[in-house]
Formats: sequence, structure tokens, C-alpha cells
Amino acid sequence: MTLLHSCKKAAELLSQSLDEPLDMVDKLRLRVHLSMCGNCRNVEEQLNLIHQMGAQIGTLDFGDDQDVPSIP
Repeated sequence: MTLLHSCKKAAELLSQSLDEPLDMVDKLRLRVHLSMCGNCRNVEEQLNLIHQMGAQIGTLDFGDDQDVPSIP
């Protein structure tokens, strides 16, 4: 077992961490990798932003359905 993840594995874990908690070993290895890899930190920021935007979609008010024109 290596201490550091590859960028590919780090990206997989970042995505997984949005859906479920990581175990302590993966969490630690990911944090170590992120501390040294700026590219993966950027991926983390982007995934978090996408996740936040997705969570907000359900709270948007698109108005009354009656405002939508129907096709004859």
C-alpha cells in the first residue's frame, strides 16, 4: 500500500466523497495527495461547486406552469 494516490484515484475518491463518507485511510491518503497536487485541488473545487449547484436546482422557482405556452 502506498501513501500517495495517483491523480486518477484522487479524482475518483473526490467524486465518491460527495456521495458517501470515505474510510479513514482513503481520507488521509487523499488529503496528503491534495496537499501536494494543485491540479487535484482545482478538481476538488470544481466538483464541490457542481455539487452545490446541483443541490440548489431543487430550490429554484421556475414560476407557474400556466405561464408556459402550450403547443397546439
